[in-house]
Amino acid sequence: MDRDNPSTGRPNFDPTKAERGELEDLIDDMEKRVESERRERRVPGNVAEREESEPTVPDDQAPD
Repeated sequence: MDRDNPSTGRPNFDPTKAERGELEDLIDDMEKRVESERRERRVPGNVAEREESEPTVPDDQAPD
């Protein structure tokens, strides 16, 4: 069993490469689900809208 890290009070956790891959896949899947839910609900500012929008240049540009 891992000992608690004295600086954080939480258990030390050092995931193996396989575990990191599984965590990355889990996070990627969650992000994709959130993105699709936002598209379905037509939430303003979702990824699809940002990809389709033109970049804006603010009026108060700092001088070069």
